[in-house]
Amino acid sequence: MKIGIDFGTTNSAVAVLDEAGTARILELAPGEAVQRSVIHADPDGNVRFGNEAMRAYQASDLQGRFLRSLKAFLSHDVPKTTLGRQRLSYTEVVGAYVSFLVRETERVTGEKVTGAVVGRPVRFHDDPKRNDLAEGRLLEALEIAGIRDPHMQMEPVAAARRYEAGLSQDRTVLIGDFGGGTADFAVLKVGPSRRVREDRAEDVLAVTGVAKAGDALDGRFMDAFLMPWFGRGAVFRRPYTDEPEDWDHHLFHQILELYYLHQLRDSELERSLKQIQRRMDDPQVVRRLLHLVFDDLGYPMAWAIEGTKRALSSEEHALFRFEEFPFASLAIEQPVSRGAFAEASSGILAAYREAVSEALDTAGVRADEVDEAFLTGGTSQLPFVRQLFVDLLGPGKVSEANAFTSVCEGLALS
Repeated sequence: MKIGIDFGTTNSAVAVLDEAGTARILELAPGEAVQRSVIHADPDGNVRFGNEAMRAYQASDLQGRFLRSLKAFLSHDVPKTTLGRQRLSYTEVVGAYVSFLVRETERVTGEKVTGAVVGRPVRFHDDPKRNDLAEGRLLEALEIAGIRDPHMQMEPVAAARRYEAGLSQDRTVLIGDFGGGTADFAVLKVGPSRRVREDRAEDVLAVTGVAKAGDALDGRFMDAFLMPWFGRGAVFRRPYTDEPEDWDHHLFHQILELYYLHQLRDSELERSLKQIQRRMDDPQVVRRLLHLVFDDLGYPMAWAIEGTKRALSSEEHALFRFEEFPFASLAIEQPVSRGAFAEASSGILAAYREAVSEALDTAGVRADEVDEAFLTGGTSQLPFVRQLFVDLLGPGKVSEANAFTSVCEGLALS
């Protein structure tokens, strides 16, 4: 049995073709079309993957080892780590997660996986050497999972295959695939007369990618709305003086990357923060900062931001809440607006516009020659991201399918 595997930064999924040649997402657990791309090892050494791992981590009050955004580190130098009392290389950790996807697929279907089409971003990294490193690691991880000679497909091209399945006439389409770590774009020729061809290389007119997507937008959200709760704009007083001074700290920039907070913990940082806390006009801001970094609250903070982003997909205003601190007095409740979030994300949106323009120029296609833009991925649900494509192509030319499974369905169709 051949399958499509969408190994994503945030979520992963598996799809197969049914007897009619239609792509079908497999539920690896009842009612679960996607699995979180996470691993949890509890203090007893038990290792869990996917949604079960997420539930176990939350149920244990955030105890144990929790690994997230595995795909995002493919292009980075990552040391060996301990997982379930085993010392594993980073590639072996990724291989363990992919093995989970394959194992559960075989359990659900009762069939042996013999081949796979696996999604990959247009660029894992802008540095060609690091891009090649990431691709090689992913291929090695797939081999660990027992998948020999996998076919790698660019994720926006896979999304185009999903879009093409419902067409009754040929079209020129612009694909936007927004994941957790990357946003990828492609211009393709698709349609009934083309999908019967065995070689589709000439149908892919251009592909581009930006290494900024859902996780980067989390950072912009944090920067726009939450930093005053952690000390930006706060004042302190040096010993033997009553003159207030503005407090600035390198952590104000570092904590915007919530999934890397574990790398910041060291005794010197903890000591210096506790020392400055006594001199702050509002010591609560330092207490929050200490708990965020040293109580490993980066993941819960990101989940809270993710939930608020979903609310802003349908509402102009939302209320962000974070109650994971050990004391109720440290809880955060912050009104946010979609307009302010869009303004804070302007740099990322500009990068998207530039990448889309590059794709159109490379393809030799004018914006008015594009029949439709097909968007997929969680970030595509934000209205100000969709509006970028409306502004480019005009109203009535932007469509979308299931934000979290379109790529995987396209991989199975490939």
